Amino acid sequence: MPPAPHEVLAAVAPHLPAALVEPARLQAIAGWSRRLPPAFNWLGFECRLAEADPRIDFAGCCEAWDGGRARLLDALARDPALSGPGPAALVRAWPVEHVLQDSPSVWLEFDFVGDGPPAAFAFLCLDPACANTFRAHRGAERPPLDRLIAAAERGATLLLGHAPSAMCIDSLRRAVLALPASGRALHVAATPHRGGDDLRVHCALLARDVPAWLRRIGWPGDLATAERALAVIGDEFRQVGVQLAVGEALRPALGLEAYVSRGPEDFPAWRQTFAALAAEGACDPAKAHALLGDWWGHTTVSLPGAPWRVAVHRQFYVKLVVDGARLQAKAYLAIFPRYTLL
Repeated sequence: MPPAPHEVLAAVAPHLPAALVEPARLQAIAGWSRRLPPAFNWLGFECRLAEADPRIDFAGCCEAWDGGRARLLDALARDPALSGPGPAALVRAWPVEHVLQDSPSVWLEFDFVGDGPPAAFAFLCLDPACANTFRAHRGAERPPLDRLIAAAERGATLLLGHAPSAMCIDSLRRAVLALPASGRALHVAATPHRGGDDLRVHCALLARDVPAWLRRIGWPGDLATAERALAVIGDEFRQVGVQLAVGEALRPALGLEAYVSRGPEDFPAWRQTFAALAAEGACDPAKAHALLGDWWGHTTVSLPGAPWRVAVHRQFYVKLVVDGARLQAKAYLAIFPRYTLL
């Protein structure tokens, strides 16, 4: 099973940029994380990059293979309020319902608003070949469309507490059918705590294929702004994540995510991307400077509850949100704890 989240957070705390995660917020999230079981082999902070926007959310990815799922089920039995009714229903159904059993992972994200407990929502992974949550194994076949849609519909039903509309599922099906050869539908989420029954669908595509796909599916947003966002991300990012909002029809909201497994020292395009974000007014230069500094790297530590030493890898990725003609930017401070014998 993975290490305890609160112990992992203690290990990375010295490296967290205060410009992105204020110490008081870190203390609150770290204290709350003691409720979380040792179930997540990916943890992360979601940080807004705009100046004077201190909001921070927290997330974890639970995979089916490493014993974390059983620990998460035990924790939900002890603490039913841990994740809210929708995510809890999804996690309970995940190992036992045939339509969900091919899913390799579930993400839980916790929105921290004010001083109260966080509101949780979940992403269900739809692609059995999805590796490291962001992309599928190279060369793996796509899952059959009907199986993918059935998993998405059942997952959405559990997350919403009722079935999504037929028009919503039809919009999802058409978007997946229109994916180019490079594209895969990876995750589906629902956020009823934010109001509304829309689904969020995460796909992975080659960056060059995104505009044509958006045209093909009749995406109603500002395509020029989406193309501008891709230009800000830059040509060095071959593959991107695309998040669509799907309701009775496609919504104009769009998210574009850029990630690679190399840090700023080995991948200079990161600095170019943050310079372009700052020029757009979407990123506080001080936050960019802090993020590009000490965060990326790894340390090997002994954690109190871990049976072996743990290599804690620190990475980040970036998300651009298309909001009309405006771009908003977020950074995800990603944490990968891995057991090591060294």
